[in-house]
Amino acid sequence: MATNLLGSWSFVISLVIAIVIGMMGPAGAGTIWILAFLGLIVGLLNVTGQESRMFLLASIAFLVSASSLALVLPLDAVRNMLQNIVTFVGPGAAVVAIKALFEISRGK
Repeated sequence: MATNLLGSWSFVISLVIAIVIGMMGPAGAGTIWILAFLGLIVGLLNVTGQESRMFLLASIAFLVSASSLALVLPLDAVRNMLQNIVTFVGPGAAVVAIKALFEISRGK
């Protein structure tokens, strides 16, 4: 219960940080590391085996669409926010993908 709560709060806090920092300008190295770390926490603690398929599909769809949207949207703040969210979602997706590959290799 506590790990699920930690993962849920990490997700919400990361989105807020990504949006707020994105409105202020490009993220600095510290913010990037914080977002990546929070993404890892969400991937490790918040996504269960049953949710991993949907999480990975949603992550791939978001990562592809956000990258494209960042190219066509004229507002720097929106591009910064999308890049920050990508920085957060990417590590979480990588962790869930590795967990899924491990489970597949074990035959489950």
